[in-house]
Amino acid sequence: MVSACRYERQGTIFPAMANGPFKRFVREIHRKSLWQVLGIYVVASWGVLSVVDTLGGALNLPDWFPSVALGLLIVGLPVVLATAFVQDGGQDGAAGDLDLAHDSVDVSGGGASGLFTRRNAALSGVGAFALLGFVGTGWVLFGGGIGDTTNDDPTIERSVAVLPFVNMSGDSNNEYFSDGITEELLNALAHLPDLRVPGRTSSFAFKDGGLTIRQIADTLDVAHVVEGSVRRQGETVLITAQLIDAQTDAHLWSDTFERELTDIFAIQREIATAIADQLQVSLSGTEQARLVGEGTVNTEAYEAYLRGRYFWNQRTAESIQTAIREFQRAVDLDSNYAEAYSGLADSYLIVDNYVFRTMPDYRTNSELGLAAAQRAVSLRPDLGMAHASLGFGLWMVGDWENADRELERAIELNPGYAIGYMWRAWVLSSTGRADEAVGPAQRALELDPVSRVISLVSGEVFLFGGQMDEAIEQLRKTIGLAPEWANPWFDLAHALLIEGRYDEGLEAWLNYARFANLDIAIQTASYQAMVRYRETGEPHTFPDHDENPRGQILMYAESGQPDQAIELFEALVLSGAYGWAGSTHSLPTGDLLGDDLRYQALLEEAGITW
Repeated sequence: MVSACRYERQGTIFPAMANGPFKRFVREIHRKSLWQVLGIYVVASWGVLSVVDTLGGALNLPDWFPSVALGLLIVGLPVVLATAFVQDGGQDGAAGDLDLAHDSVDVSGGGASGLFTRRNAALSGVGAFALLGFVGTGWVLFGGGIGDTTNDDPTIERSVAVLPFVNMSGDSNNEYFSDGITEELLNALAHLPDLRVPGRTSSFAFKDGGLTIRQIADTLDVAHVVEGSVRRQGETVLITAQLIDAQTDAHLWSDTFERELTDIFAIQREIATAIADQLQVSLSGTEQARLVGEGTVNTEAYEAYLRGRYFWNQRTAESIQTAIREFQRAVDLDSNYAEAYSGLADSYLIVDNYVFRTMPDYRTNSELGLAAAQRAVSLRPDLGMAHASLGFGLWMVGDWENADRELERAIELNPGYAIGYMWRAWVLSSTGRADEAVGPAQRALELDPVSRVISLVSGEVFLFGGQMDEAIEQLRKTIGLAPEWANPWFDLAHALLIEGRYDEGLEAWLNYARFANLDIAIQTASYQAMVRYRETGEPHTFPDHDENPRGQILMYAESGQPDQAIELFEALVLSGAYGWAGSTHSLPTGDLLGDDLRYQALLEEAGITW
């Protein structure tokens, strides 16, 4: 009975399920190889979308095109599958027509079997792909166009280096003028939003270097280059400028300006605006007005200012003194010339760095520099370089908090001002905040990658923070930029001394001595004294010698001679060089002398709390 019932249930109740439409539908899917059709379509679609993704940027296809392509391919999928499923392919189709009699659907007559054929299935897939091609081609020809760009296109590389304009005046004494025009244009472009402009040092590193435009652009990592020439004849100026695509050498824009010297600011503004237009940088009204500030209407004052910057950038004791005289002449001719006051401040604030044999009178020069910076800011509160000068001046006199605030303001007003970032990195690292200084130092390097001074400060930031591996690496890069500059050799030798790499340190120390014109025998004895103190803990002396007083403080402390170190540190504090006292303390000097009560009293006098 049970077997009979089971047989009855299987044979009479479920035959429709066992041999019904669903099972026949599945068999037809397998027989007609729809899985293969699906697989081929998916692979082909993936290929099409990959091509769209790859060529979209080159063809400047609109942002919506990939979405439309995907939508068309999705819509095409059921058309292709349905066509392949119910196709009437001759003998195969007659033998394989799906019998849906139980579902009361008739597909045997009319035009259905003629419409849904294997040939039409293939044509449907090809049509879906062809439609994408038509849409894309139409956009290229009538829409965006190959190589065309818009202001909203994020793929546009907005970076440009301004190479030194060639002095065509036939008089080398006018070199300051062509260099000054270049620097003024560079500073104007550095104000542009979202435009990366390498700083002056990096751009001028290629002056008369004989490299191609592409080689320079690759070194500075820029997409465009500005070059030009300046011819000065009396009160008439002839300036040519051109914007070049560094990869193709194509001239994107060029123009020639022949004007009176009194129109020099208008020429600079026109050049900067034209370049901004070509690089599709949008300017607000405020940005447009601030692009090139007319600092003075007095052409003699302007020329004196350009000469001041020319000599300031040479960075020698003699050139800084000459710069001071030129900037002073500029402000004497125009007492409202903010840029000249900023240059005067910069010169006073760094001049003592070039005094190597005696303790300078820091207080006098720092107060003169601070007064000039304050005057510049009062005249032009929107001048970024003036706030940077003021920030560095405040650091010199020990106003740490306001120094950082002014430097932040300088960067806000001029985000392309590499010196502003460098000075902020220095202020932060020399006041116990070395970790915070890494970011500004790296940004300064990005803006001016070939600047030896910025590279040195970046290495010193790591030195202040105790990151010796990073400091050594960066200082070696600095030496690569300026192999005969003594300063990075001194810092490198110190870092290697701290790391216990004494042989390498001695080699670096002797290179420092050679390039600083110091006595090699005395410097060898000095370094050996520092090594022996680190190895034995016993003080070791070395002969007296001429040396930068801040360097001597470090050497005395490192060789176990605290009395001599503190005596010099006291002279540094009494001279008003609170900033330099803070930076000296931030080196291992602070750890070596920190337990001495005399040293602690000097720290309190200078306001050094870290």
